[in-house]
Amino acid sequence: MTDMVFNDADLLRLEALLTPLSANGSTMRPDEVQGFFAALASGPDEMNKAFWLPEILGDAPAFAQASDESELEALLQKLYDTIARTLLVGEELNLILYAAEDDEEEAPDYWPWANAYLYALDVVDTDWFEVADDEGFETLMMPMLVLGGAFEEEDGEDLMTFEDEELEDYKADLPAALVAVHRYWRAKQQAPVTFRHNGSKPGRNDPCTCGSGKKYKDCCGNN
Repeated sequence: MTDMVFNDADLLRLEALLTPLSANGSTMRPDEVQGFFAALASGPDEMNKAFWLPEILGDAPAFAQASDESELEALLQKLYDTIARTLLVGEELNLILYAAEDDEEEAPDYWPWANAYLYALDVVDTDWFEVADDEGFETLMMPMLVLGGAFEEEDGEDLMTFEDEELEDYKADLPAALVAVHRYWRAKQQAPVTFRHNGSKPGRNDPCTCGSGKKYKDCCGNN
């Protein structure tokens, strides 16, 4: 079971394979990959490697060695599977975060992670907010929305601004919010569906629609 879990050694190797590609292109870094995968593993859309691999690689050049490409794909699949299992059992993710390049204090930069999470919502088929149609869902999503820059700079003005203390609270709330959003979609998928019969009501002497072989008046119509 241990070999199935994405570990620190896997992360180091993933960084070695992805970082050179992401330095000057649109290839995702490991922190962005984790944010992207966290959204894909949570939502209602079925996802597979054929969908997410091109999004992660972006404009990456062809690999010089086929073995590196195969190894990268295996590591990415392992990371995705680990994220999906972790969220499914309701555990919080150990976030992959890096400091901004110009940050002398080397504080974790949440923007790339959360922005990649929001990017996933742009590329999947389902419009999460339209399907949810629920203010409570929007509240669950606030840490990702705020930290991912969803309220920043529209026509030069931020839609909403947040104090430093509020931002720190959203950072602290992020791991739990990811679990909550995953649970939201699982509950929505498992919710009972009401079916309505749009046809005409059977006559009292017609065969009952339940298939019992009895007349409707002596079966389901006898209520």
